[in-house]
Amino acid sequence: MQSSIEGSDIIVKLDSGEDVISSIETICKQYSVKSGVVLWAVGMMRRAELGYFVSPQYDKVIIKERAEVVSFHGSIADDTPKLHVHASVALPDHSVKGGHLFSGIADPLLEIHIKRLDRIVMKRTENPTSGLRELKVE
Repeated sequence: MQSSIEGSDIIVKLDSGEDVISSIETICKQYSVKSGVVLWAVGMMRRAELGYFVSPQYDKVIIKERAEVVSFHGSIADDTPKLHVHASVALPDHSVKGGHLFSGIADPLLEIHIKRLDRIVMKRTENPTSGLRELKVE
């Protein structure tokens, strides 16, 4: 993994085989990102586990093959879960699958742009109606 920061912008490059979620969490610790946003990512992933929320749980699918990331964005909270990322991936037949990203492996690479928020505090609180830990901005 490579990374660099300029102001509040962090650019990360993951190499083949690196776990996407744990790598973002590592970067958050390294650069003291308590609240922030994942603005974009480009590259490819394999074993992308994506979910579609069907209350009270997620209907999940695992894309085992290498897939091109066509969208990737989310929020970073000073709470649990720290990351809430959505992604869409294109398959070799040009079909697209997407949803909440639970896991994925960079293959052969993934480039990510994270923006650290220094004055905005984002936490998560459980919404009893949806059963989700939703964002609360302070």
